[in-house]
Amino acid sequence: MKKKINQRKYIILLIILIASIPAVNAQIGFPDDVDDETVAAPINGLIWLALTFGGALGILKSRKK
Repeated sequence: MKKKINQRKYIILLIILIASIPAVNAQIGFPDDVDDETVAAPINGLIWLALTFGGALGILKSRKK
């Protein structure tokens, strides 16, 4: 029974990820009067590390229950 629940969770996660890809690709651009070339603040390259760590921590905490 637990294996079936885990499979459902993974299937739902996969559907959400697949459904979000077109939404990300469909982002509109700025009008011509907006200066979008100059970066106000750099995007940190370690955001993926924080997301991975948070996901792993969430999985570990959910398994303890």
